[in-house]
Amino acid sequence: MKKLFTFISIIFISFTLQAQNKFLVGASANYNVPVGMLSNRLEAAPGFLIYAGKQISSDWTWIGKIEYFKLTDVNKSQMKKFVKSDVLGTIKTFEFPLPKIKMDLTVAGLTAEAKYNFFRTDLIDANLNLGFGFFYWEHFRSDYKDSLFVDSTGAGNLILVESLNVPSLKQKDWSGGVNFGLDVNFNIYSPISLNLSANYKLIIAELWPTLALNLENVSGLQFLDLRAGIKFNF
Repeated sequence: MKKLFTFISIIFISFTLQAQNKFLVGASANYNVPVGMLSNRLEAAPGFLIYAGKQISSDWTWIGKIEYFKLTDVNKSQMKKFVKSDVLGTIKTFEFPLPKIKMDLTVAGLTAEAKYNFFRTDLIDANLNLGFGFFYWEHFRSDYKDSLFVDSTGAGNLILVESLNVPSLKQKDWSGGVNFGLDVNFNIYSPISLNLSANYKLIIAELWPTLALNLENVSGLQFLDLRAGIKFNF
């Protein structure tokens, strides 16, 4: 019985030591670049994520991650109002910038991510990422009030072509999301490694249009998610 207990203890300790080498935790800064119609509204912004996981085989690792970012810079080059008006008997289209408009998008996510290792050396290993999960998001657009005038003759004769009185808009919801991309780890000094990653990220959500400000509907919040951080294996 004593020999059996010793044998079982050795097996258990060996298994525990092996398992300890398969856990990981990490943190990354990321840069979220809007893609598609969302890029017409907002500029890229930094964020962060933290994660923990376990290597379940020589090829596969699972992690769970929490991330947060907030986009606050409006794409001013796309913030324009187009107005058609009859000036001296001719229909013309006038373009007005919208410098006072303010928008932001706040996102917090809880997702799982599978990593498949396709290349490994003593110094570097590379993985393919596939993630899915849920995101809480809030979008805000300020109200907008302005009077739009045009110079009908070029001599300073201003004509009012439209008055803007657009109320503010706020949306918030929980939405599903996915990401996929490439993950590269540089083994700096065991158990620490530098992690770099590039991913396409999609949050299955919709931002409503505001036609009075020439803001079209955004169907699907798309991002290029660039990450850089530190990972600890133990």
